[in-house]
Amino acid sequence: MQIKNRKLSLWFLALVIGVIFLAFSYLNSSFYINGNDEESIVQTIQSIDMFKKTSIEIIDIEDVGDERLVAFLSNNLSAYIHFIKDKYGNYKWSSAEKREEPLSHFLIPLSIRMDNHTNLFILTIATYDNEISKMELLANQHLFVEEFALYKNSATWTEMPNEEKNFSFDYKYYDKNGKLIENED
Repeated sequence: MQIKNRKLSLWFLALVIGVIFLAFSYLNSSFYINGNDEESIVQTIQSIDMFKKTSIEIIDIEDVGDERLVAFLSNNLSAYIHFIKDKYGNYKWSSAEKREEPLSHFLIPLSIRMDNHTNLFILTIATYDNEISKMELLANQHLFVEEFALYKNSATWTEMPNEEKNFSFDYKYYDKNGKLIENED
């Protein structure tokens, strides 16, 4: 009887160790690639095909409700990644994009379940090479003026008004002397 109890105890102990190992492996992997902190954000970005083997510099992180927007540079090119919080409280990436201009704009729609915020952001990333010091953005009848520090990487988040469903955008850019830069169409 004692030998049987000893065998049951060993089996039970092996089962408990196995469950603990599986739980640790699952939890460890679920926290590895997500948007919960800056280190895991970089790991998530570098797991995406278009950003593999690139250098990543996080410029800004903006949390809006259950969503996280991250402006970053990938090999000095402007980019962003969009995360949505899952039911366990972890941020899972939903979209990412990059551009090559020193002043780049990204139109970022948020999920439909947003309550007290707009569902649309315009992210403007200015890189070190940007020579535009000021931008005027006319979105329908709303005017937004943004100024950029030259020779510095920065991100600007422009929240579009809630009452609008469709937007038309018009941009005006100014150089470091405040002179309007004419469009070359």
